Amino acid sequence: MLFWGLSGIVVLGQAGLTGWLLRRGVASRWARGRVGGVLLLIGAAACLALPWAPAGAASVVLLVAGFGLAGAMSSVAATTVAELVPADRRGGALGIMNAVVTIAGLIAPTLIGRLVDTHGAEGYPYAVLITGGVLLLSGTAAVTLIDPDRDGRLLSA
Repeated sequence: MLFWGLSGIVVLGQAGLTGWLLRRGVASRWARGRVGGVLLLIGAAACLALPWAPAGAASVVLLVAGFGLAGAMSSVAATTVAELVPADRRGGALGIMNAVVTIAGLIAPTLIGRLVDTHGAEGYPYAVLITGGVLLLSGTAAVTLIDPDRDGRLLSA
């Protein structure tokens, strides 16, 4: 329950902060890509630190932060796609994005189940490390690659 609560706060807070930054003239690259990317990188750090954290409050905080901040990924992806794709194609593009997310949602439980089946309880730390790795890659990509202004110019050329 804490994950979903934090994730909801992150998505709404990120949307508010991004809108506030855009209204003040901050480039979309910073407002969308960097804000969301930094949240993902913080989540990655929490997940990657979790297997070595002492049991207790520290591990709970890292677990909630790692998985709760992952909610930023959907907001980063959806707003970037919506900004780049022309209005008449936006529904299809968002549908494709959601299909990819859904496929990932089908693969993840199978992967985690396989890890736990083959490694027992030690499979769970591997799952957290995989999540941290995905968040690290996603956050790095968001921070370095998202540039809607540049991409919009390239797509319209």
